[in-house]
Amino acid sequence: DDSFRSLSILRQVTESFPDSGVVTAKMVEIREGGVVSCSGTAREWAALSKMMDQLSAAPGVSGFRSGPIRGKAPMQFSFDFHWNNGGGHEN
Repeated sequence: DDSFRSLSILRQVTESFPDSGVVTAKMVEIREGGVVSCSGTAREWAALSKMMDQLSAAPGVSGFRSGPIRGKAPMQFSFDFHWNNGGGHEN
């Protein structure tokens, strides 16, 4: 596959995270069919919320679902979404 799908997915996820390191991914899993799961930690709710909003609105991301958020500082989070090969935003 010449599309470098996994690298495109990782780029989109990485670009959604803040540069400051206040939100970090501990695990990113890319499964068949373009299903992506991620879990990590965040020190600030506002930064986590902004990151998830940004990623859920990104081109190629559909069906974004946030999992449970546990703890206070740091918070543990998880989410998953479907990758549409960088195409239109579908829900």
